[in-house]
Amino acid sequence: MQVKIDKIFNYSAIGACIVLFFLAVLTFCDVFGRRFLNSPVMGTIEIVEVGMALVAFLAMPRAFFLNSHVSADFINQIDNNLLKKIIIILKFIFMIFIMSMMAYATTLSALEFTKNGRVTLELELYFYPFFYVIAAAMWISVLAIILWFIKSVFEQFSKEM
Repeated sequence: MQVKIDKIFNYSAIGACIVLFFLAVLTFCDVFGRRFLNSPVMGTIEIVEVGMALVAFLAMPRAFFLNSHVSADFINQIDNNLLKKIIIILKFIFMIFIMSMMAYATTLSALEFTKNGRVTLELELYFYPFFYVIAAAMWISVLAIILWFIKSVFEQFSKEM
């Protein structure tokens, strides 16, 4: 079960890497076309904006699950077990609250964009498919936070025994 859940987070991160690679290729083609052919790729700015949002939110679940966020070293090197448990609980409360509210709001936005049919300016791409992918990635991040918390609590209590 644990291996299957890890794969979901890994596939999400791999998806972020693939999107980032295609954004780099698109940017190269745009710059090359603009400089040497005097013909930039139409809609590059819109695609890069949406693509970077996808990259950020698709990479988040793996970072949450592995607890590989940027953090202060003095907090991670505390020797007091009670203080470590309190910090883990506080991190969990803050992360789960903020991420679940963001996921809920993004899901509502995706539903609203589906109803009103808003599109981007230049390419006229619908917003809602991107918002659904971002909302799904955020809900996967919520799952990753819960699993990280369970794993962290289990590790803390197993150290005591």
